[in-house]
Amino acid sequence: MTSILGLPAHPLFAHIPVVLIPLAAIGAVAMLWPSVRDRLGWVVVGLVFVAGIFTQLAITSGQNLEEYVAETKLVRDHVKMGESLRPWVLLMFLALLGVMVVAHFARRAATTDGSEPSPAAAKTRDRLKYAGIAAMVLSLLFSAVATFSIFRIGHSGSKAVWDKTQVKIDKGAKESGGGESGEG
Repeated sequence: MTSILGLPAHPLFAHIPVVLIPLAAIGAVAMLWPSVRDRLGWVVVGLVFVAGIFTQLAITSGQNLEEYVAETKLVRDHVKMGESLRPWVLLMFLALLGVMVVAHFARRAATTDGSEPSPAAAKTRDRLKYAGIAAMVLSLLFSAVATFSIFRIGHSGSKAVWDKTQVKIDKGAKESGGGESGEG
């Protein structure tokens, strides 16, 4: 898909993960608190799932758009960075899904009658606790990497599109006597 209603599809698709990935990363941090995780955890997992779909759509539409734009180093760098996002979003999704699955089983393993759990049940509960911590650490790590990556990709895409325009703007500001201070 190259266009939607006469507009290039790539920037339309790309802005969905640009918003959802950092939003889900904030959600991943909030999931450190069990009450928030219980209320919003599945929503955060869903946000990353949707971000993953739109990441793939942005990559595919960007590849289709490549044949219509001048091939420059900035464009090549942007394409390379864009394609590298896919595994980070997938890992972010899997880690957050793991957090929710472990939390579900941990709730089921918890004793509610106040009695001491059997040694086997206590061992299972401990394993779930450590698995939950590992999944949470991984979700935070992958969320941070995906967020940083989407920032870098967006910045490189902006430079690829607007770099020549910015040079003209800067040149025009200097010719009119204005500087970078905005005078002129």
